[in-house]
Amino acid sequence: MSNMPMPSYNPEWSQQPSVAAPVKPKQVGWAFQLILAAAVLQVIAAIFGVVYASSDKFRQTAAEAIAKQNLPANTNAQDLVQVTVTTAIGFTVVSAVVAVALYIVIGMFINKGANWARITGLVLAVISLSRFVGLTFPAGIFTILQVLAGVAAIILCFIQPGAQYFTDTKNFKRANKFR
Repeated sequence: MSNMPMPSYNPEWSQQPSVAAPVKPKQVGWAFQLILAAAVLQVIAAIFGVVYASSDKFRQTAAEAIAKQNLPANTNAQDLVQVTVTTAIGFTVVSAVVAVALYIVIGMFINKGANWARITGLVLAVISLSRFVGLTFPAGIFTILQVLAGVAAIILCFIQPGAQYFTDTKNFKRANKFR
């Protein structure tokens, strides 16, 4: 045990120049606010989705679709309609909870300058464009606003000075990794 070298202090390491912490530009703060606004709009759109799935119009559409299936005579169509309504409401609520959680997590990490969150947000923003298909109005306006808020937020993260903030944050973390 006495043959082991003693740990030593290296004064040159502490004299290495440190990289200054990046200053978050206003537009990244705006992007964060737009992402939170998109989360709120998701909740509003989900409320409209639940109301629609509970409506007589939705029940009638579901009943017509079930009638076209040529199901056996002993099948209770009303039970199938109720299952369809319950499934639609459950799917709407679960997808809204997941979407709001994603918006909040991605927004928080974008606000901290995490590049992975910016890339993930970009992928999800592109995927969210598919939500424009099959919109019903007036509730569809909340979906349009939600998607546009998310897309605008991601654009703000990829143009200057937002893009520079993400690069500077990555460089700052690398430079201070072992400090």
